[in-house]
Amino acid sequence: MATPPVPDDVILRSLEALAACGGNQCRAAEMIGISRAGLQGHLKMAARRGLVAPANAAQVMPGFEVTRVQTGPRGTTIEQKPGPGEVFTVPEGHKIKGVSAFIDPDGRVRGQWVKTREGEPDPERTAEIIKAAFENFEPKAPIVLPPRDSDTERLTAYIFCDWHVGLFAWGRETGGADWDLTIARETLSAAVREIVETSPPSAQAVILGLGDLLHADNGRNMTERSGNVLDVDTRYSKCLETVCDLMAESSELIAAKHKHVEAVFKPGNHDENSTVGIRQALRMYWRDNERVSVDTSPDAFYWRRFGVNLIGGTHGDKAKPPDLPMIMANRRKEDWSATATRHIHTGHIHHDTEREIGGVHVYSHRAPVAQDAYHAWHGYLSGRSMKSYTYHVEKGARGHSEVEIS
Repeated sequence: MATPPVPDDVILRSLEALAACGGNQCRAAEMIGISRAGLQGHLKMAARRGLVAPANAAQVMPGFEVTRVQTGPRGTTIEQKPGPGEVFTVPEGHKIKGVSAFIDPDGRVRGQWVKTREGEPDPERTAEIIKAAFENFEPKAPIVLPPRDSDTERLTAYIFCDWHVGLFAWGRETGGADWDLTIARETLSAAVREIVETSPPSAQAVILGLGDLLHADNGRNMTERSGNVLDVDTRYSKCLETVCDLMAESSELIAAKHKHVEAVFKPGNHDENSTVGIRQALRMYWRDNERVSVDTSPDAFYWRRFGVNLIGGTHGDKAKPPDLPMIMANRRKEDWSATATRHIHTGHIHHDTEREIGGVHVYSHRAPVAQDAYHAWHGYLSGRSMKSYTYHVEKGARGHSEVEIS
């Protein structure tokens, strides 16, 4: 036989006792002669049935709301029912795919589950998130996009020779400009930027490094072969790091203007060993970029045939200018016979010269750096500049650009 339900008046009596005892369940249970557990059972029933004693009329039970207030022979009763929960918000990026509800025998909702799933991503919101994530990101090797327009029939050779990074000069001693690693970094960077800007947008470019990019090839600050003492600003490691940074930055500027870039670094008498490291640093720097190639050949000479042009380069400390045309003719027999105009670029002497020897244009170029004490005391006089030369695939040499450095 089923246990009869507890009448509402019995439950109301328990609520009244609880109110009279100030909410003390033990005293309220003792007052009406039931156990504390029995009292707690009545409280749960009151919550389920929505009953509140008059003394508690001002207190709506947590999670409930008043539905009706009724006054009868036994007093006033307030009916409550479970109130709605917090407003449900669909998580960002989700959408509702279904709702499940748990109901009691009276059809009342005891619980509810809202099922969501990820919705279609908002492209604009995604773009904002990505942009915010990369606001403070500084890539070590930025992706250099190729130029939109370039002249496929031209090649530009940038002459990088005798930078002597690390050289120190005190203007009061040399009668010229002060020079150190910081000044070199600023001056050379500015000169490269300007020579790139003023050169034509040819599709092909060559970074023609002709040696002595570093002033000292070791930590002893002496030339490797002759043992001449050098005026050096700071540590060898710092100088090598600076010249590698300059080459990386310069090659980025050139790659942004020309579709295909070849980087060539030939040894000089000041940096014969360090040139190997510079080559490898640039090779690793551009290893994932198909537009930029680095020539790692240890050959002291560079040769390239471009249409009717045969272009060569070397530092110039060993083979003498009058001998260079014959060296070119013997080293590059097929290219020699297939070309109509021939040019060889050198550095080393820090002076601008151009001689035509046996139909070959032989150049030497200025250094872009200040004179050190040795050269100043010997009375060597030369200007400072940086150059680029442009060649047409069918018409030969087509002029040069020069940036003078004061």
